[in-house]
Amino acid sequence: MRQSIICLVLFLCFSATALFSQDLIIKDELLTPLNGATVLLLPDSTVLTSNSMGEVIVENAQASEAVISFVGYQSQKITLANGIRKVVVLKRSAQNLNDAVVEGFLRNESIEKQAGSIAKLSSRNLKRFDEQSLVNAVNTIPGVRFEQRASASYRVSIRGSSIRSPFGVRNVKVYWNGIPFTEPGGNTFLNLLDLTNTSSLEIIKGPAASIYGAGNGGVIKIQSTNLADLANATTISATAGSYGLLRLSGGMNTLKENSSLTFKFSRQKSDGYREHNAMDRKTLEFDGLFFPDRKRTISTSLLYSDLFYEIPGGLNPDQRDENPRQSRPNSIERNSSVANELFLFKVGQEYVISKTWQNTTDLSLSASKFENPFILDFKRDNQQVFSGRTLFDKDLMIGGKPANWSTGFEYQRSFFDGKNFGNVAGQADTIRFADEIESKQSILFTNLSYNVSDGLNLTVGLSRNSLSYDIDRTIDKINNNPQGLLKEFDAVWSPRLAISKNLGSDFSAHFSVMSGFSPPTTTEVRTNEGSLNSALQAEKGLNYEFNFRGAALKNKLSFDLSLFYFELQDAITTFTDMNGVVLFRNSGETRQTGLELATKMDWIKASNSTIADLNTTVAYTYHNFEFEDYIDDGDDFSGNALPGTAPHVVNIQTDLSFSNGLYANLTYHYSDPIPLNDSNTFFSNAYNLLNLRIGYEGGFKDGSRYEIFAGIDNLLDVSYSLGNDLNAFGRRYFQPAADQNYYFGIKLKLNN
Repeated sequence: MRQSIICLVLFLCFSATALFSQDLIIKDELLTPLNGATVLLLPDSTVLTSNSMGEVIVENAQASEAVISFVGYQSQKITLANGIRKVVVLKRSAQNLNDAVVEGFLRNESIEKQAGSIAKLSSRNLKRFDEQSLVNAVNTIPGVRFEQRASASYRVSIRGSSIRSPFGVRNVKVYWNGIPFTEPGGNTFLNLLDLTNTSSLEIIKGPAASIYGAGNGGVIKIQSTNLADLANATTISATAGSYGLLRLSGGMNTLKENSSLTFKFSRQKSDGYREHNAMDRKTLEFDGLFFPDRKRTISTSLLYSDLFYEIPGGLNPDQRDENPRQSRPNSIERNSSVANELFLFKVGQEYVISKTWQNTTDLSLSASKFENPFILDFKRDNQQVFSGRTLFDKDLMIGGKPANWSTGFEYQRSFFDGKNFGNVAGQADTIRFADEIESKQSILFTNLSYNVSDGLNLTVGLSRNSLSYDIDRTIDKINNNPQGLLKEFDAVWSPRLAISKNLGSDFSAHFSVMSGFSPPTTTEVRTNEGSLNSALQAEKGLNYEFNFRGAALKNKLSFDLSLFYFELQDAITTFTDMNGVVLFRNSGETRQTGLELATKMDWIKASNSTIADLNTTVAYTYHNFEFEDYIDDGDDFSGNALPGTAPHVVNIQTDLSFSNGLYANLTYHYSDPIPLNDSNTFFSNAYNLLNLRIGYEGGFKDGSRYEIFAGIDNLLDVSYSLGNDLNAFGRRYFQPAADQNYYFGIKLKLNN
């Protein structure tokens, strides 16, 4: 009998051990499975390793916890639970400039392994400034200029791409959570996004048409939530500052083994530095992340944004010198402003077909309302946009060498209803003209990356791009001639060739040739004075680029050097008529050469000492951009500098943090004079900016965190213009930026 009881006890113990099982799936921040991640079981120190699917099956009843590690990533400690599949997302522990993992040209690798000029801003980079906008953070990247013409009027120039943008973001393709945020008509209302809707930002400089389609300037890819930072927590942040700044934001995340739900909100208001320069933006965002089985990941995003801002307008030199805070005459009387409302829904799926095949598909629908009373007119627009993008990715072997093949398709279709009225005392008056526009844009792309030998990689890509605008002018009170225009652009084939070579363990060299194009936007074809510019053609460019990256001094010093030569044909530039209406034309050829250098030095990195971290980042830009062949009405501008681009720009950041939670961020920015018109007769002044932020981070016993911070922008109280109106009629080039200003705030992160 005793022997039977002993056998029964041993059987039950063995059964309990055998019945325990937990399936772990380990991924990076881009949700790519990590092959070879280690799982250290506690307390018995058993070590397991993930397979190519990132999967580890734990069958150990003695283990209650596990520490998950992967080279180059921060370790994470989790609690084990029997019978539950758990997805673990590890966060990259970037040590230098080139460690950050980016998607780039569909590689999902660190920057050091990718050809082309690619930069990434993490949540930490974005939040070392005043957190009002992306302006200061993006301007730390060499070759990129983020302008703010009014409190929420943004313009982005990547290697001079804003030459054709009197306002807004054009000639640059923007993605948000994997779907195109840029409309098929080529316009991007980036100011609808609050910093709450941006946790990280990736920028590809130069043409990327072989994968992403139109946009000679480049590509901006925004991720709203850092998946590795998801936690059962509630956050809230409040900021107040000069010129009536008030900002409140927050969010809540509920994290389970196979799902995550995140809700975020923001409200930002300010009176602005200049008169008639107030803004008010409200955003709501809901994100869902679901892992229904080991092969599928479902993501959803819901975004609502309601933005209003006043437009003070450009000043001429005399007005600027007299009073830089004044608005352009009649801006107040005509209520020059923008009201923009957006509702966007997105759903996506990542599906692992096999160990070597996977598919990512994203679909979105959006609806927007736009109202813009201006000095000369009054616009009301409504638009609905459908977007879809699918990508198939396969790992394969060619001649015994590893390779990766990606192919996909992107499609967008929009329905636009726009009406233009007269403006009487800021109210819509008699209708002038009305248009219904259907825009269609499609991209078919393929990309092959092949490891020719150890340390040598060859990448070839190709895309076919098509675009059409079907414009139906339903009302025409200007010419009394309602008409239609079907603008079908010729299909464009855009190839890319890239070669990457590792030079030892610390350095790499890259060369690439990329073809790009950028058709005119619907705003450039359909202009405010009522004309339909059927003659406007797409820009076409060819970019040659060399990149050299590396690290030295035991990885304390890292650098990223880019040299490029870009030829652009049929460049689209702006000019204004006598009424100040901005019009567009093809202006011949441009030649653009440049050098961009980013370096980072980690002076101190020791969590156990009084000073936990001290580092300096330096970004230098040299751009020599000229018209190669440009004659306008008998005036020969050939050899003149392209307006809107400074030849030399320097940005220096120094970050200091102490082990007790104190920190300081100091930023210096220098810009050369900027030519403001094609004839190069007017230039902005050179300027030196200094920004400072200090703060303290602490914690509570339950693991909750708090932060108190304050800062000064434009510490030297410099007079400058952060957004210039190029080729402006009446010399109204200048949009003066704020003088010395202050802000302070508090953040809380409370565990749920």
